[in-house]
Order: sequence, then C-alpha cells, then structure tokens
Amino acid sequence: MFGLPGSTAAHLIAAGRPAVVDVGSAATSDDLIAGLEAEGVDSLDSIVLTHIHFDHAGGAGHLAARFPEATIYIHERVAKYLTEPEVLIEGVRSVWGPKTDELFGLPKAIPAERVRGLADGDTIDLGDRRLHAVATPGHTRAHMVYLDESTGAVVCGDAIGLQVPGSRVLRAATPPADCSLPDALESVERIRALNAESLYLAHFGLAEPNPDTVCDEAIAALRGWREAYERERELSDGDEDLVRRMHCALEAGLEPVSPAVRSQFEAINPAWLNVDGMNGEARRLARQKSA
Repeated sequence: MFGLPGSTAAHLIAAGRPAVVDVGSAATSDDLIAGLEAEGVDSLDSIVLTHIHFDHAGGAGHLAARFPEATIYIHERVAKYLTEPEVLIEGVRSVWGPKTDELFGLPKAIPAERVRGLADGDTIDLGDRRLHAVATPGHTRAHMVYLDESTGAVVCGDAIGLQVPGSRVLRAATPPADCSLPDALESVERIRALNAESLYLAHFGLAEPNPDTVCDEAIAALRGWREAYERERELSDGDEDLVRRMHCALEAGLEPVSPAVRSQFEAINPAWLNVDGMNGEARRLARQKSA
C-alpha cells in the first residue's frame, strides 16, 4: 500500500475450499492476484473481509472479477457498500481528500448475488475446516475477526491495531467515522477469550510475541492514545495544534519506536487520522449528553 512494502497483509487460508481474508486496496489488487497465482491458487471459494475500509476491502471487486467462483463475505451492516460503493467512495474522499484515487484506487461494484452478509457467530465452510466470524466493533462498528478452527489462528483486521516489521510496539487505530473506545476495549477482550494460537494483523502479519501479551499491549495503546488526546485537546488551539501536540506526546514516550518505525506508522495510519476519529467520537458523546 502507498508503495510501502510490509504495510498491508492479505491472508491466504489454503483450505479444501481456499479463502483469502482481507484483500487490500484497489491499487494493490494486481499485486495480490499475482501473489496468489505465484502460490498456485487458480480458484477461490471465499473472499472474506474484516471491514469495509478501503485498505481492506477496496480491492474486493477486482479480486472477485479474477475469481468469479468466489463468494464475498462481510459484516451484514456494510454488505451494501460492496454492491453500491458510491457512498463509500465519497466518504473516503471526505477524509483523505483529492489524493484518495491515487492512494487507494477505486473499488468495483460486486453483483449482489455474490455477496453474503455475516452476523456475529456465523461460520464459513471451507471444506476441511470452518472459519468463525466474531463481531469486534471499535475500530468501526461493522468490524469482524475470523478464527480458523483448524490452526487456532485469528485474522484480526484492525481490531488490535498496527505492529509493523521491526517493532513489537502496537499503534492504536481510531479512524473516522465511527470508532468507539469502549467497544474497541471490549473487542480486544473478545479476541483474548478465543484463546488463539496466533493473531494476524492487517498491518502487518503475525503479531508478536504472543496473543495474550499482544492483547495487553493493544489495550494499553488504546488507553494511552485516548488519555493523551484528552489531555492535549484541553491545551490545544484547534485541530492542527492538537495533531502537533499528539506527535510530541508520541515522541515523548507514548510510542517508544525508532524514527523508521514511526515513519511507517505515519504512512499507514497517520496520527491525524486517529485524532480525526477521536474528534468524531467526542462530538457524538457531546450530542448524546445534550439530547
């Protein structure tokens, strides 16, 4: 993604009925297709998405066109955006601006008969195993993780956050437009309760060192970002100053990483995006209190 290796992972489950979980953006779909073909994958039974964000689901229509036999699965709340992506496109442009098309590419609409909406607890039959869907709101309301019952692996999307190659530090992911700290914390505990053998992140790959410690770190990162945000918001002179103050907080110890790792975090999930999401949550809470 964005020309940066090791930024966004797709997860191939080489089951009796092969599946891919998360597919990246439209801009990286050719790379994913080439990678699958290099692995000898000539058919897919399932294209499974953790959530609707462009860096996870934007390439779904492109992959679906290459593998016309595949069924596409996503949370039932957002399944309509795979078949009619126009509203989603405009929503992403409202966040990322005129660079949206260049950064992510644009999704292709998928015929409605190929899309299946999932609810919490649903399973996907992969022939020699099942994939269990677990609702994990927080990063966004319609987020799911998937447990591979054969291996004990859980593909987590963005529910845990980011951990890029070269570092075990996790960055929280709180983007617009509907992130929720209470839901995110509860979802991390739901993932912990799965007693997974391993956790896989969209950004990027196998989480280290082990699932329980990773869950602890995810909770600490979510709480740390929120505490810093609330403190700096009280002192800031607007959103631009708030983002600057958050960068200072990160460098002062909130996020103890090397400059190279921080640069990669900022490329994939910039601080301004997290601040924008927390601003949105703060406005929702204020409206609820005044209602």
